[in-house]
Amino acid sequence: MKRSVLLTASALFLAAASCSNDAPTVSPGSGGATGSAGTSGSAGTTGSAGTTGAAGTIGSAGTTGVAGTSGVAGTSGVAGTSGVAGTTGSAGTTGAAGTTSTGGTTGSAGRGGTTGTAGTTGSAGTTGTGGSGGSGASDTTIAGTFDGALLTYPCGVASTDGYDCPNVGCTGKNPVTHTNTFQVGGVTGTVYNMTFRVRGIVEAYQYVGGTRDSGSASITTNLDLFQQGGALEPQSTTNGYDYNTYELDVAPAVTGAANTYYFNSVTATDNPHSSGNTQHLTFPIDYTKTIKITGGGMLTFKTFDSNCTMVMNCGPAAGNMCSASLARTVSLAGAMPPAPASFMQPFQMPTGGFGQWLFFDVTSVVVAN
Repeated sequence: MKRSVLLTASALFLAAASCSNDAPTVSPGSGGATGSAGTSGSAGTTGSAGTTGAAGTIGSAGTTGVAGTSGVAGTSGVAGTSGVAGTTGSAGTTGAAGTTSTGGTTGSAGRGGTTGTAGTTGSAGTTGTGGSGGSGASDTTIAGTFDGALLTYPCGVASTDGYDCPNVGCTGKNPVTHTNTFQVGGVTGTVYNMTFRVRGIVEAYQYVGGTRDSGSASITTNLDLFQQGGALEPQSTTNGYDYNTYELDVAPAVTGAANTYYFNSVTATDNPHSSGNTQHLTFPIDYTKTIKITGGGMLTFKTFDSNCTMVMNCGPAAGNMCSASLARTVSLAGAMPPAPASFMQPFQMPTGGFGQWLFFDVTSVVVAN
């Protein structure tokens, strides 16, 4: 703040008056010279002009007016200290597996400084892609014990004719059905796509109706023997009814699906009752399929034998007479869970010939679209 010292005009006048003389009685002299103007105050308020001097004796010059005192300059204000700039927040880390990372913390403002810029928010991680053939992740536990199921069909005793052997669980020429059931898990009523790989040794059968996945291809060129829908040969005919079936049924039934599936289907041309391509022979199979199943339902696998007789696993035919020394094997490498360590190939009972078998390896179970 600036401060100034001022002298009033009346004070200057009194000072000047105290130095003047009374007027003389002689003739008046020349008027005294006019007092010089007071010097202007520097850097302060301008000083008041000096009072005009009174007439001096015998023309004495009037006293010069006192210069006004210079005003005191105001003190300059102290400049504000610059605030320290806020620290810039670190960028957020990119979120893993879909989680958005949190952005960096905004820097605190310094005193009078600029507020720090917030860190950039990390980009969200990419969402995983849903499993193929349905929505959501696969859960093979829904298939229950069907995953890893090993179904064996042994010969009761060794063959007496070089290619057939007695079945077990029956006598004479009486029919027998071997049945295995598997409880389905998951959400009750929900439809799932179950993908599985099936491997094994089976004899052939011509089913009535239905759709073969390999169409009209012969078993001699295509060992995909899977069929959707259809039925067994009627008992009244001898057109292959005497060969054994391999059937899987789904319950409760899924709308729009076959719900009945066969694993050893051949065309009419390859009917084992009359064709040299299949008669008295077994075949190695290894293929992967997807079917619809119902959560909380049941899978039932059935093998029907009309005459208590099955074909041995005995390799290629020579005039419809197979050789037990040429029994086939099928690799089970990569199965998860693996087949039991006690299972030996070619499969044979201690007192019997080489029998048939199937192994199921479920690779995916997802909710159907």
